Amino acid sequence: MSFTLSLTRFFAVLTLAFMVCIGSAAVMELYGVARQWIGYYFIFATLGAYAVIGLLSRTSDIHEYFVASRTVPGIYNGMATAADWMSAASFLGVAGTLFYSGFEALALLVGWTGGFVLIALLVAPYLRKFSYYTVGDFLAERYSGDDDGRVVRLFCIGVTIAISFVYVIAQIYAVGLITSRFAGVEFGIGVFFGLAGVLVCSFLGGMRAVTWTAVAQCIVMIITMLLMIGSLMTFSSRNPKHDVEQGHKVGFAEYVRIQEKRILNDPKEADVRRMYLHEAQRYELLMDALPTSWVEGYEARRKNLELARYDGSTFQEIKNAERVLNEYPKDVREARKRWSQERLRLLEKVKTSVPHFGVNVDKGKPTDWASAFSFLAVAFTLMCGTVALPHIIVRFFTTPNASQTRWSVVVALGCILLVYLASPWLSVIAKVVVYDNVVGLNYADVPNWMAAWSRITPGLAAIQDINQDGIVQFAEISLSPDIIVLVTPEIAGLPFFLSGLIAAGGLAAALSTADGLLMAIAASLSHDLYYKMLDPEATSQRRVTMSKIALMTAALLAAWVTSLQPGNIVLLVGAAFALAASSLFVPLVAGIFWSRATRKGALWAMGTGFGTSATYLALSNSSFMGVFNADPVTLWGLSGVASGAITVPLSALAMVLGSTIDGHKREMPDMIVTLRTPERTLETREP
Repeated sequence: MSFTLSLTRFFAVLTLAFMVCIGSAAVMELYGVARQWIGYYFIFATLGAYAVIGLLSRTSDIHEYFVASRTVPGIYNGMATAADWMSAASFLGVAGTLFYSGFEALALLVGWTGGFVLIALLVAPYLRKFSYYTVGDFLAERYSGDDDGRVVRLFCIGVTIAISFVYVIAQIYAVGLITSRFAGVEFGIGVFFGLAGVLVCSFLGGMRAVTWTAVAQCIVMIITMLLMIGSLMTFSSRNPKHDVEQGHKVGFAEYVRIQEKRILNDPKEADVRRMYLHEAQRYELLMDALPTSWVEGYEARRKNLELARYDGSTFQEIKNAERVLNEYPKDVREARKRWSQERLRLLEKVKTSVPHFGVNVDKGKPTDWASAFSFLAVAFTLMCGTVALPHIIVRFFTTPNASQTRWSVVVALGCILLVYLASPWLSVIAKVVVYDNVVGLNYADVPNWMAAWSRITPGLAAIQDINQDGIVQFAEISLSPDIIVLVTPEIAGLPFFLSGLIAAGGLAAALSTADGLLMAIAASLSHDLYYKMLDPEATSQRRVTMSKIALMTAALLAAWVTSLQPGNIVLLVGAAFALAASSLFVPLVAGIFWSRATRKGALWAMGTGFGTSATYLALSNSSFMGVFNADPVTLWGLSGVASGAITVPLSALAMVLGSTIDGHKREMPDMIVTLRTPERTLETREP
């Protein structure tokens, strides 16, 4: 009790300090401090606080490093779990996806919150009955077989690394975006700059440091989201543009409906979409004419550069000709890939905007069953993926007992709901802000925020006058879903310290999840692979050292991959969830509730689920298929994020078939009885 009270006092002081930080930033802006310094202030103040917590939590004790000595109170483990869970996809990506997809994107919220209910019912209290360090520990013991679970453990290592690596790339990408914009550095540098913030939270103290920094990051995220919603709602409600033709103010929802109807019926918007279609068809013709089209384009640009150099052109004209040549694809393969991606991007722009408060109806039919099925498939995949995420499961091993574990899930769900209930509001307010402050604007009056964001990475933010009328149409605006939350206060003209505050919240979301994911990778490599399979006699100190080496290696590799700008945050996170749901959900749940599940069934389930999920994700990805000059391949129109509706049942079928062929062997009867008996706890040997 005294430990919990000490923690409460510490985090109360930290909360007060963060509120003082916000107030001081507001005062700094009031007295004319440059925006860049305010951005530095928020980034370095929060990173500094996390670094201090990480340094104070440093440890070399094996139980502290991997499971925080199993002494984390339920309420704080819940806050840490929420922080590990509310990644950049939750804090930044959800509102951005809702901005473009409206009602249909609510499947993300339904799936992610519903997944935590399944965790509380199906997994969390059962796993805490045993003294494990990783998911591999449970699966290897449950499906031990003749090889003492080595094959199951090895397969689990590979799956854990794949899931966590894809997931961590999305978080580091978000860190790169935030640090690039608010610290004024290039994206690649911003990625490695933010990487330092990840390492100071996890490298020295392991799970102990990750837990206490995650609690602090949870506090930062919740305060940031609530203040941001309050500020934007106050600003937008005072905007005189809400006075419509009827002569009275309307609510946010009605205003968005009015604007969407106007845009849908605007001839200029239709002209812009037709021009996008024409440009997409041009790229298709270029791809059909390869390699001739690439050679002709390259020669034309090379000749233009030669003419500029020898006909008395100005220095700037020569540099422009050089830039055009350098930006041209280097070979036929790169041309095919880039032109295919551009064609698909343009075809997306051709589509009419999805109604924010409803789904698209298919040609007048009363119900679009494809949209309904897709909605349910996304929710199902994310629910199953939530249950099977390795870095979330590890959190269940840090509490004192199963009861505290169950309560920690309840607390985590409560914290998550605060953010998820705010995200739909934020997406609506963002649309209102864009309609009021960007659509209909003269191109000569486009503010500086557009140029600032467009310099970070190509395609992040752009406005192009397609129909040359000098007025911004909605279809001419290109804003990545990843930056909608970050850029909305700037579009609205709010004080810049609020933008810095949102950057701090987004950074907290990305760092907390990245820390947990890197710990999951490090524990899998150092504990499951090195200690359990390669060197069972390794000392505790050596195991901790190997974990730190694995963590550093994984972090650097992830940062390098992220610097190549792999893609959208929500899509990357969705891919991680699909992989987790397909490969680990069935073995975990069957291992707890089906006594006849066997080792062969578990291996078949993991292999089938992971293989089919990875294949579907690749075939449904436009960038991957663009390399082969092919369109994405899907079943029933399901995206990669929704693929669990296909791959999870296949994994379950493989589990049943494998276990049936294996003769329904009863492996680990004592373990199964313990799992089924609420009042019984079997404390296995500490790993």
